[in-house]
Amino acid sequence: MKIYPKISIQETSNEMKEIIKKSEGVELQFFDEKDITEEFNFENLIRKIKIEFDNLKEIIVHPPLENYNMELLTLKNKKIVENQLNKLVELSKDLNIEICIIYHTYWTKEQYRTTGLANIIKEYLKIIENTKVTMLIENLFMMLDEGKECSAIEICKFINHPNLRACIDTTHMHCKSNIYKKDFSKMIQEELNKDDCQKYVRQIHFAAALDGDGYIEKKRTHGRKHPNYESLKEELKWLKEFGMLDKNYITEVSEEDYFTRVDQIEEIKMLEKAIKEVNKKS
Repeated sequence: MKIYPKISIQETSNEMKEIIKKSEGVELQFFDEKDITEEFNFENLIRKIKIEFDNLKEIIVHPPLENYNMELLTLKNKKIVENQLNKLVELSKDLNIEICIIYHTYWTKEQYRTTGLANIIKEYLKIIENTKVTMLIENLFMMLDEGKECSAIEICKFINHPNLRACIDTTHMHCKSNIYKKDFSKMIQEELNKDDCQKYVRQIHFAAALDGDGYIEKKRTHGRKHPNYESLKEELKWLKEFGMLDKNYITEVSEEDYFTRVDQIEEIKMLEKAIKEVNKKS
């Protein structure tokens, strides 16, 4: 497991900077610059971060939070994704770094197949083939027509290209369980299998959905720090069961102060401690 912190364009504390200096990667959160589903400038921040932290071997681009879904972007203008991927290939070569970009989706694998979106994704992938750029599809909750499967993984499996992988968000997994009033352990047994998780998942967004919620009182309950060390260790158990400990872990923690990022720092420390325990037992 590699633990990557998450930051944005705003300034961050010296303590967080010290964590980044010891990390192989970082995820950068971007926000809408104009309207939703518009292009946004990621180049300047990527270059700035790489200059400041030359130790980084990988940078993940997380586009604006709302409505930045693959189907919406493609329906609006295929050039948006094409331009982004071409620029990322250029940056990856120029900076000699691996770069991932995350896209959300509300659609299932069958909808990708029947609408032809899967074929468009294959065209996108030709741009980044044999490069150090990867597209990531992240699982959401309240997916359109999603049943007993994880659509992010199923899409990656159906298209089956090495530059397309899944990002599994633990908060979103719990949100889905909470929304449909399903026992979490039973739900993941229905939706996941170890072989597919090992092959198609590249990274984990790691945080908690609190109070059996995560989708109603989102500010207070969505993507928060695990309330204690024991609950964090419980989260790791199912990730281990499905072969997802050996992934890149991004501590995607919502909090009150994004300068100090004290909650994310505590989450990182608990995660590091838990991994040491796991390694001792194995």
